[in-house]
Amino acid sequence: MIASPPASDVQHRAALEMVCPYQAGKPIEEVKRELGLDRVIKLASNENPLGPSPLVIEHLNRADLELHMYPDYEARQLRHDLGAFLGVAPEQILTGAGSVALMRVIADAFLDHGDEAILSDVCFPVYADVTRLAGATPIVVPVDDELQQDLERMLAAVTPRTKMVFLATPNNPTGRSIPAGDVEAFLDKLPERVLCVLDIAYWEYLAHADPAVQDPVRLLARHPNLMILRTFSKAFGLAGLRVGYLVAHARITASVARVQTPFSTSSVGQAATRIAMHDAEHMQATLALNQASLAAMTTGLTALGAHVWPTAANFLLADMHQDSVDLFDRLLRRGVIVRPQRHPRIRTTLRITSGTLDQTQVLLEAMAAEIRVAVS
Repeated sequence: MIASPPASDVQHRAALEMVCPYQAGKPIEEVKRELGLDRVIKLASNENPLGPSPLVIEHLNRADLELHMYPDYEARQLRHDLGAFLGVAPEQILTGAGSVALMRVIADAFLDHGDEAILSDVCFPVYADVTRLAGATPIVVPVDDELQQDLERMLAAVTPRTKMVFLATPNNPTGRSIPAGDVEAFLDKLPERVLCVLDIAYWEYLAHADPAVQDPVRLLARHPNLMILRTFSKAFGLAGLRVGYLVAHARITASVARVQTPFSTSSVGQAATRIAMHDAEHMQATLALNQASLAAMTTGLTALGAHVWPTAANFLLADMHQDSVDLFDRLLRRGVIVRPQRHPRIRTTLRITSGTLDQTQVLLEAMAAEIRVAVS
Protein backbone atom coordinates (compact mmCIF):
# COMPACT_ATOMS: atom_id res chain seq x y z
CA MET A 1 0.00 0.00 0.00
CA ILE A 2 1.41 3.39 -1.01
CA ALA A 3 1.90 5.75 1.92
CA SER A 4 -0.14 8.95 1.96
CA PRO A 5 1.88 11.97 0.80
CA PRO A 6 2.62 14.71 3.32
CA ALA A 7 0.24 17.63 3.57
CA SER A 8 0.84 20.30 0.94
CA ASP A 9 1.53 23.95 1.69
CA VAL A 10 -0.28 24.94 -1.52
CA GLN A 11 -3.26 27.14 -0.65
CA HIS A 12 -6.41 27.40 -2.69
CA ARG A 13 -8.13 30.71 -3.48
CA ALA A 14 -9.95 32.36 -0.59
CA ALA A 15 -13.12 32.53 -2.70
CA LEU A 16 -13.42 28.73 -2.48
CA GLU A 17 -14.23 29.03 1.22
CA MET A 18 -17.56 30.61 0.23
CA VAL A 19 -18.44 28.01 -2.40
CA CYS A 20 -20.43 24.93 -1.40
CA PRO A 21 -19.86 21.88 -3.62
CA TYR A 22 -22.92 21.12 -5.73
CA GLN A 23 -24.99 18.32 -4.21
CA ALA A 24 -26.31 16.09 -6.96
CA GLY A 25 -29.12 13.60 -6.45
CA LYS A 26 -28.00 10.15 -5.32
CA PRO A 27 -27.48 7.63 -8.17
CA ILE A 28 -30.09 4.87 -8.25
CA GLU A 29 -27.55 2.03 -8.20
CA GLU A 30 -25.79 3.48 -5.16
CA VAL A 31 -29.07 3.67 -3.21
CA LYS A 32 -29.94 0.09 -4.18
CA ARG A 33 -26.55 -1.15 -3.01
CA GLU A 34 -26.49 0.83 0.25
CA LEU A 35 -30.03 0.00 1.34
CA GLY A 36 -30.46 -3.42 -0.23
CA LEU A 37 -33.41 -2.34 -2.36
CA ASP A 38 -34.57 -3.98 -5.58
CA ARG A 39 -36.48 -0.98 -6.88
CA VAL A 40 -35.58 2.70 -6.59
CA ILE A 41 -37.15 5.64 -8.39
CA LYS A 42 -35.39 8.96 -8.75
CA LEU A 43 -37.54 12.09 -8.70
CA ALA A 44 -34.83 14.49 -7.59
CA SER A 45 -32.93 15.90 -10.56
CA ASN A 46 -35.62 17.23 -12.93
CA GLU A 47 -34.81 14.69 -15.63
CA ASN A 48 -37.22 13.57 -18.34
CA PRO A 49 -38.70 10.18 -17.28
CA LEU A 50 -39.31 9.27 -20.94
CA GLY A 51 -35.64 9.69 -21.78
CA PRO A 52 -34.45 11.07 -25.11
CA SER A 53 -36.22 10.99 -28.45
CA PRO A 54 -36.19 7.50 -30.03
CA LEU A 55 -34.80 9.20 -33.12
CA VAL A 56 -31.75 10.21 -31.09
CA ILE A 57 -31.22 6.65 -29.85
CA GLU A 58 -31.45 5.37 -33.41
CA HIS A 59 -28.94 7.93 -34.62
CA LEU A 60 -26.43 7.20 -31.84
CA ASN A 61 -26.38 3.53 -32.86
CA ARG A 62 -24.69 4.51 -36.11
CA ALA A 63 -21.09 3.51 -36.66
CA ASP A 64 -20.08 6.66 -38.54
CA LEU A 65 -20.10 9.20 -35.69
CA GLU A 66 -16.31 9.61 -36.03
CA LEU A 67 -15.72 9.55 -32.28
CA HIS A 68 -11.97 9.47 -32.90
CA MET A 69 -12.20 13.02 -34.31
CA TYR A 70 -12.47 16.24 -32.37
CA PRO A 71 -15.91 17.85 -32.62
CA ASP A 72 -16.62 20.98 -34.62
CA TYR A 73 -14.96 23.62 -32.45
CA GLU A 74 -17.66 26.21 -33.11
CA ALA A 75 -20.60 23.78 -33.35
CA ARG A 76 -21.47 25.48 -36.64
CA GLN A 77 -24.23 23.15 -37.81
CA LEU A 78 -25.90 23.02 -34.41
CA ARG A 79 -25.77 26.81 -34.11
CA HIS A 80 -27.18 27.13 -37.64
CA ASP A 81 -30.08 24.80 -36.75
CA LEU A 82 -30.70 26.57 -33.45
CA GLY A 83 -30.66 29.94 -35.20
CA ALA A 84 -33.31 28.75 -37.64
CA PHE A 85 -35.29 27.20 -34.77
CA LEU A 86 -35.24 30.44 -32.74
CA GLY A 87 -35.19 33.02 -35.52
CA VAL A 88 -31.80 34.51 -34.66
CA ALA A 89 -28.39 34.63 -36.33
CA PRO A 90 -25.98 31.78 -35.52
CA GLU A 91 -23.51 34.43 -34.30
CA GLN A 92 -25.89 35.12 -31.42
CA ILE A 93 -25.60 31.56 -30.11
CA LEU A 94 -22.89 29.85 -28.08
CA THR A 95 -23.12 26.20 -27.05
CA GLY A 96 -21.49 24.63 -24.02
CA ALA A 97 -21.37 21.59 -21.74
CA GLY A 98 -24.78 22.34 -20.25
CA SER A 99 -26.08 25.72 -19.16
CA VAL A 100 -24.23 25.33 -15.84
CA ALA A 101 -20.86 25.35 -17.60
CA LEU A 102 -21.96 28.43 -19.52
CA MET A 103 -22.84 30.21 -16.27
CA ARG A 104 -19.23 29.90 -15.17
CA VAL A 105 -17.76 31.34 -18.38
CA ILE A 106 -20.38 34.13 -18.41
CA ALA A 107 -19.31 35.17 -14.93
CA ASP A 108 -15.62 34.96 -15.87
CA ALA A 109 -16.23 37.06 -18.97
CA PHE A 110 -18.12 39.91 -17.31
CA LEU A 111 -17.44 39.94 -13.56
CA ASP A 112 -14.32 41.19 -11.86
CA HIS A 113 -13.13 41.90 -8.33
CA GLY A 114 -15.31 44.58 -6.77
CA ASP A 115 -18.27 43.89 -9.07
CA GLU A 116 -21.68 42.75 -7.88
CA ALA A 117 -24.26 40.34 -9.27
CA ILE A 118 -27.86 40.39 -8.05
CA LEU A 119 -29.81 37.18 -7.48
CA SER A 120 -32.67 35.85 -5.36
CA ASP A 121 -32.17 34.13 -2.02
CA VAL A 122 -34.11 31.04 -3.12
CA CYS A 123 -32.65 30.10 -6.50
CA PHE A 124 -30.21 27.80 -8.26
CA PRO A 125 -27.07 27.94 -6.04
CA VAL A 126 -24.65 28.00 -8.99
CA TYR A 127 -25.53 31.68 -9.65
CA ALA A 128 -23.86 32.69 -6.37
CA ASP A 129 -21.00 30.22 -6.77
CA VAL A 130 -19.88 31.42 -10.20
CA THR A 131 -20.14 35.01 -9.00
CA ARG A 132 -17.79 34.33 -6.09
CA LEU A 133 -15.39 32.31 -8.23
CA ALA A 134 -15.10 35.29 -10.58
CA GLY A 135 -14.07 37.42 -7.60
CA ALA A 136 -17.34 39.36 -7.47
CA THR A 137 -19.95 39.68 -4.72
CA PRO A 138 -23.45 38.15 -4.91
CA ILE A 139 -26.14 40.56 -3.72
CA VAL A 140 -29.01 38.43 -2.46
CA VAL A 141 -32.59 39.74 -2.65
CA PRO A 142 -35.31 37.77 -0.79
CA VAL A 143 -38.18 36.27 -2.77
CA ASP A 144 -41.59 37.48 -1.67
CA ASP A 145 -44.12 35.59 0.48
CA GLU A 146 -45.39 33.73 -2.59
CA LEU A 147 -41.82 32.64 -3.43
CA GLN A 148 -41.80 34.95 -6.45
CA GLN A 149 -38.61 36.77 -7.42
CA ASP A 150 -39.04 40.34 -6.23
CA LEU A 151 -38.14 42.34 -9.33
CA GLU A 152 -38.69 45.76 -7.78
CA ARG A 153 -36.35 44.98 -4.90
CA MET A 154 -33.80 43.61 -7.35
CA LEU A 155 -33.91 46.87 -9.30
CA ALA A 156 -33.56 48.81 -6.05
CA ALA A 157 -30.43 46.76 -5.27
CA VAL A 158 -28.62 47.98 -8.41
CA THR A 159 -25.56 50.10 -7.57
CA PRO A 160 -22.67 51.47 -9.63
CA ARG A 161 -20.91 48.16 -8.91
CA THR A 162 -23.69 46.01 -10.34
CA LYS A 163 -22.60 44.20 -13.50
CA MET A 164 -25.07 41.32 -13.70
CA VAL A 165 -28.51 40.13 -12.61
CA PHE A 166 -29.61 36.49 -12.59
CA LEU A 167 -33.29 35.78 -13.24
CA ALA A 168 -34.93 32.40 -13.79
CA THR A 169 -38.35 31.61 -15.18
CA PRO A 170 -39.44 29.13 -14.00
CA ASN A 171 -37.24 29.42 -10.94
CA ASN A 172 -35.50 26.42 -9.42
CA PRO A 173 -36.43 25.14 -6.81
CA THR A 174 -39.73 27.01 -6.50
CA GLY A 175 -41.18 26.32 -9.95
CA ARG A 176 -42.62 29.84 -10.01
CA SER A 177 -42.51 31.72 -13.32
CA ILE A 178 -42.24 35.45 -13.91
CA PRO A 179 -45.09 36.93 -15.98
CA ALA A 180 -43.73 37.89 -19.40
CA GLY A 181 -44.87 41.49 -19.01
CA ASP A 182 -42.96 41.76 -15.74
CA VAL A 183 -39.76 40.52 -17.39
CA GLU A 184 -40.12 43.13 -20.10
CA ALA A 185 -40.86 45.91 -17.59
CA PHE A 186 -37.82 44.83 -15.57
CA LEU A 187 -35.57 45.06 -18.62
CA ASP A 188 -36.97 48.49 -19.49
CA LYS A 189 -35.84 49.76 -16.07
CA LEU A 190 -32.54 47.90 -15.79
CA PRO A 191 -29.52 50.07 -16.70
CA GLU A 192 -28.12 49.04 -20.10
CA ARG A 193 -24.67 48.57 -18.58
CA VAL A 194 -26.01 45.68 -16.44
CA LEU A 195 -26.21 42.24 -18.07
CA CYS A 196 -29.43 40.34 -17.36
CA VAL A 197 -28.87 36.57 -17.50
CA LEU A 198 -32.30 35.02 -17.99
CA ASP A 199 -32.22 31.30 -17.25
CA ILE A 200 -35.09 29.48 -18.99
CA ALA A 201 -33.90 25.90 -18.61
CA TYR A 202 -37.53 24.78 -18.21
CA TRP A 203 -38.89 26.89 -21.07
CA GLU A 204 -40.67 24.05 -22.87
CA TYR A 205 -42.71 23.25 -19.76
CA LEU A 206 -43.54 26.91 -19.17
CA ALA A 207 -44.66 27.41 -22.78
CA HIS A 208 -46.90 24.34 -22.51
CA ALA A 209 -48.42 25.51 -19.22
CA ASP A 210 -49.08 28.99 -20.66
CA PRO A 211 -49.49 28.86 -24.47
CA ALA A 212 -49.91 32.65 -24.56
CA VAL A 213 -46.39 33.29 -23.22
CA GLN A 214 -43.97 34.64 -25.81
CA ASP A 215 -40.42 33.45 -26.24
CA PRO A 216 -38.11 36.00 -24.55
CA VAL A 217 -35.78 35.75 -27.55
CA ARG A 218 -37.98 38.44 -29.08
CA LEU A 219 -36.74 40.86 -26.39
CA LEU A 220 -33.15 40.71 -27.62
CA ALA A 221 -33.88 43.22 -30.39
CA ARG A 222 -34.73 45.94 -27.83
CA HIS A 223 -32.47 44.87 -24.97
CA PRO A 224 -28.84 44.27 -26.01
CA ASN A 225 -27.96 43.67 -22.34
CA LEU A 226 -30.14 40.52 -22.23
CA MET A 227 -28.70 37.02 -22.35
CA ILE A 228 -30.88 33.90 -22.46
CA LEU A 229 -29.76 30.49 -21.21
CA ARG A 230 -31.37 27.27 -22.42
CA THR A 231 -30.58 23.56 -22.20
CA PHE A 232 -31.25 20.17 -23.75
CA SER A 233 -31.00 18.48 -20.33
CA LYS A 234 -34.62 18.87 -19.23
CA ALA A 235 -37.55 18.47 -21.65
CA PHE A 236 -35.33 17.06 -24.41
CA GLY A 237 -34.10 14.28 -22.13
CA LEU A 238 -30.39 14.65 -22.92
CA ALA A 239 -28.95 15.48 -19.49
CA GLY A 240 -26.20 12.88 -19.88
CA LEU A 241 -24.85 14.53 -23.03
CA ARG A 242 -24.44 17.96 -21.39
CA VAL A 243 -25.49 20.44 -24.08
CA GLY A 244 -26.74 23.92 -23.27
CA TYR A 245 -26.61 27.20 -25.11
CA LEU A 246 -26.91 30.94 -24.69
CA VAL A 247 -28.55 33.47 -26.98
CA ALA A 248 -27.50 37.11 -26.85
CA HIS A 249 -26.25 40.06 -28.88
CA ALA A 250 -23.41 38.84 -31.10
CA ARG A 251 -20.86 41.07 -29.34
CA ILE A 252 -21.76 39.58 -25.94
CA THR A 253 -21.65 36.04 -27.29
CA ALA A 254 -18.20 36.70 -28.74
CA SER A 255 -16.96 37.91 -25.35
CA VAL A 256 -18.10 34.72 -23.63
CA ALA A 257 -16.56 32.57 -26.37
CA ARG A 258 -13.14 34.05 -25.58
CA VAL A 259 -13.30 32.55 -22.07
CA GLN A 260 -14.66 29.15 -23.01
CA THR A 261 -12.33 26.17 -23.21
CA PRO A 262 -11.93 24.54 -26.66
CA PHE A 263 -14.25 21.74 -27.79
CA SER A 264 -16.80 22.31 -25.03
CA THR A 265 -19.62 20.55 -26.89
CA SER A 266 -19.01 16.94 -27.94
CA SER A 267 -19.68 15.65 -31.43
CA VAL A 268 -22.27 13.22 -30.02
CA GLY A 269 -23.99 16.04 -28.17
CA GLN A 270 -24.07 18.21 -31.27
CA ALA A 271 -25.51 15.41 -33.40
CA ALA A 272 -28.12 14.35 -30.83
CA THR A 273 -29.44 17.83 -30.12
CA ARG A 274 -29.88 18.61 -33.82
CA ILE A 275 -32.22 15.62 -34.04
CA ALA A 276 -33.96 16.11 -30.69
CA MET A 277 -35.05 19.69 -31.33
CA HIS A 278 -37.17 18.60 -34.29
CA ASP A 279 -38.95 15.60 -32.73
CA ALA A 280 -42.27 17.30 -31.98
CA GLU A 281 -44.04 14.01 -31.24
CA HIS A 282 -41.64 13.09 -28.44
CA MET A 283 -41.84 16.60 -27.01
CA GLN A 284 -45.64 16.48 -26.92
CA ALA A 285 -45.52 13.12 -25.14
CA THR A 286 -43.05 14.56 -22.64
CA LEU A 287 -45.20 17.60 -21.90
CA ALA A 288 -48.42 15.59 -21.61
CA LEU A 289 -46.84 13.14 -19.17
CA ASN A 290 -45.39 15.99 -17.13
CA GLN A 291 -48.79 17.63 -16.84
CA ALA A 292 -50.49 14.38 -15.81
CA SER A 293 -47.82 13.47 -13.26
CA LEU A 294 -47.77 16.90 -11.62
CA ALA A 295 -51.58 16.98 -11.46
CA ALA A 296 -51.65 13.58 -9.72
CA MET A 297 -48.84 14.59 -7.36
CA THR A 298 -50.55 17.85 -6.47
CA THR A 299 -53.85 16.13 -5.73
CA GLY A 300 -52.26 13.34 -3.74
CA LEU A 301 -49.87 15.50 -1.72
CA THR A 302 -52.56 18.06 -0.97
CA ALA A 303 -54.78 15.26 0.34
CA LEU A 304 -51.93 14.34 2.69
CA GLY A 305 -51.90 17.88 4.11
CA ALA A 306 -49.06 19.34 2.05
CA HIS A 307 -49.03 22.82 0.58
CA VAL A 308 -48.01 22.55 -3.07
CA TRP A 309 -46.80 25.70 -4.78
CA PRO A 310 -47.95 26.43 -8.36
CA THR A 311 -45.31 25.33 -10.86
CA ALA A 312 -44.51 25.92 -14.51
CA ALA A 313 -41.63 23.42 -14.65
CA ASN A 314 -41.24 19.64 -14.51
CA PHE A 315 -41.10 19.59 -10.72
CA LEU A 316 -43.08 20.94 -7.82
CA LEU A 317 -42.21 22.30 -4.41
CA ALA A 318 -44.27 20.75 -1.61
CA ASP A 319 -44.31 21.99 1.97
CA MET A 320 -44.67 18.83 4.04
CA HIS A 321 -44.64 20.76 7.36
CA GLN A 322 -41.72 18.74 8.72
CA ASP A 323 -37.95 18.71 8.38
CA SER A 324 -37.26 17.96 4.74
CA VAL A 325 -33.90 16.22 5.26
CA ASP A 326 -35.39 13.77 7.75
CA LEU A 327 -38.33 13.05 5.44
CA PHE A 328 -35.92 12.63 2.51
CA ASP A 329 -33.99 9.98 4.47
CA ARG A 330 -37.16 8.08 5.34
CA LEU A 331 -38.41 8.13 1.75
CA LEU A 332 -34.99 6.99 0.58
CA ARG A 333 -35.35 3.83 2.66
CA ARG A 334 -38.57 3.18 0.75
CA GLY A 335 -36.74 3.51 -2.57
CA VAL A 336 -37.89 7.03 -3.47
CA ILE A 337 -35.30 9.74 -4.12
CA VAL A 338 -36.52 13.34 -3.86
CA ARG A 339 -34.74 16.62 -3.20
CA PRO A 340 -34.79 18.08 0.33
CA GLN A 341 -34.48 21.85 0.68
CA ARG A 342 -32.02 23.24 3.19
CA HIS A 343 -32.62 26.97 2.79
CA PRO A 344 -34.04 28.30 6.10
CA ARG A 345 -37.11 29.76 4.38
CA ILE A 346 -38.15 26.47 2.79
CA ARG A 347 -36.54 23.85 5.01
CA THR A 348 -39.84 21.94 5.37
CA THR A 349 -40.24 21.53 1.62
CA LEU A 350 -39.29 18.87 -0.90
CA ARG A 351 -38.64 19.46 -4.59
CA ILE A 352 -40.12 16.54 -6.47
CA THR A 353 -39.62 15.87 -10.17
CA SER A 354 -42.50 14.63 -12.30
CA GLY A 355 -42.24 10.98 -13.29
CA THR A 356 -44.09 8.26 -15.09
CA LEU A 357 -47.58 7.64 -13.74
CA ASP A 358 -46.30 4.45 -12.11
CA GLN A 359 -43.48 6.36 -10.40
CA THR A 360 -45.95 9.01 -9.31
CA GLN A 361 -48.10 6.38 -7.63
CA VAL A 362 -45.08 4.84 -5.88
CA LEU A 363 -44.14 8.29 -4.56
CA LEU A 364 -47.62 8.98 -3.21
CA GLU A 365 -47.84 5.57 -1.54
CA ALA A 366 -44.44 6.05 0.10
CA MET A 367 -45.33 9.56 1.20
CA ALA A 368 -48.67 8.42 2.64
CA ALA A 369 -46.91 5.67 4.59
CA GLU A 370 -44.40 8.15 6.04
CA ILE A 371 -47.11 10.66 6.95
CA ARG A 372 -48.99 7.89 8.81
CA VAL A 373 -45.79 7.01 10.69
CA ALA A 374 -45.22 10.66 11.60
CA VAL A 375 -48.69 11.14 13.11
CA SER A 376 -48.89 7.77 14.88
